[in-house]
Amino acid sequence: YLVPGHTRPVLGSANVRAALTTYRDGIKSVLDQTLEGMKRGERPDELAQHVTLPPALADSPYLQEFYGTVAWSVRAIYADYAGWFDGNPTKLFSLPERDRAARVIELAGGREQVLSRARRALADKDFQWAAELTDYVLVIDGGNVEAKRLKATALSELGERQISAIARNYYLSAAQYLVRDLPAR
Repeated sequence: YLVPGHTRPVLGSANVRAALTTYRDGIKSVLDQTLEGMKRGERPDELAQHVTLPPALADSPYLQEFYGTVAWSVRAIYADYAGWFDGNPTKLFSLPERDRAARVIELAGGREQVLSRARRALADKDFQWAAELTDYVLVIDGGNVEAKRLKATALSELGERQISAIARNYYLSAAQYLVRDLPAR
């Protein structure tokens, strides 16, 4: 018997051996690909986009991303081996989030323009972009009702598409938190 912390129990010695071997091979593959990419100078965001499990491992029932994800593991490996700095000198002393948000909003033509683009992103099913756009508004105007509603919608859509229970929970819980005290439409 094998009782993992985040998936179903595995019964039978052959199945336990297969599960542990698959876990080992999956971890090794992700680690090796991440370290090779780091040696080529790739940053965490780049690595998270292309490091994947080989097809034979990706199809394994033992390596489905119900809890964590390969992309999260890649970021963790990067941080463990290289620390917080991703190699981009612009990020050594980044602007405070509030300053960056204000400048991006100004560059985009103001809050209404940013919210308009967020509405368009939602209509186009580009939920990640909609959430990111609303973040700029919420950083400088945390009480903006429309931005909260748009972000909650985007997060709900992202959550509904998640396999990872952790990601799904964060998306859906954050969406509920955003709208819990808003006035009815």
